Amino acid sequence: MDSQYGFFDTPVGEPPPPTPESLARRDIAAALRQINERLVRLDTDEASLRDYAARFRALADELTALPRRPQEPIFRRLLARQGSRQDVLDIMDHEIMTGQATALSPPLELWRDGDVVRGRATLGAPWQGPPGRVHGGVIALMMDILLAKTQDMVEGVGMTGTLNLRYQAGTPLKQQIDMEGRITRLDGRKLMAEGRFIVDGQTTVTAEGIWICANGSYARKALPDAGQPAEATGV
Repeated sequence: MDSQYGFFDTPVGEPPPPTPESLARRDIAAALRQINERLVRLDTDEASLRDYAARFRALADELTALPRRPQEPIFRRLLARQGSRQDVLDIMDHEIMTGQATALSPPLELWRDGDVVRGRATLGAPWQGPPGRVHGGVIALMMDILLAKTQDMVEGVGMTGTLNLRYQAGTPLKQQIDMEGRITRLDGRKLMAEGRFIVDGQTTVTAEGIWICANGSYARKALPDAGQPAEATGV
């Protein structure tokens, strides 16, 4: 019998193994990301572009006719600790920036290393702001996600209160961005965290943020030893 999962049973870097269904969804997302990357300034004739548009539109219409799996029952099962492995993957694999089954994701990989949340991502042309550089708003989104994951190290969960970034250098496209985030202090309902992005040994962005616990106060919890898995996976 498949194990039962709760909403908070999947710490940083430790998602359940993918099901065959989830592997198929991830394959679709990987293909869509590749298409999206190639469509940026695609250099071909108008007739070819119209042909691609018609083919993609036909597929979009076909998918639109299919039902969507409802989200609310999944969350209810997970909050009651009665979720399945597929329930967990249906949520995690479609999370913004980290989900492996969404084309709206590089994907950003995260894992816990002691008291540090580490991450990595490589972003291509669709994420461009200044020429050859990642858009600053995308950087802010990734930093928010990175620092929010430090909450896996404490009791309690909440939402971003403030997030202050310092852009020290342009973050290049098509180069691996290494990330690290850590808790600096807990103060009742407030969790303070700091993070930075590094590319080829250079810090490009630093940040400080405050998270506000949704119910009660934050508290430290005992954590097992952890390090970078052989293949870090999105959370």
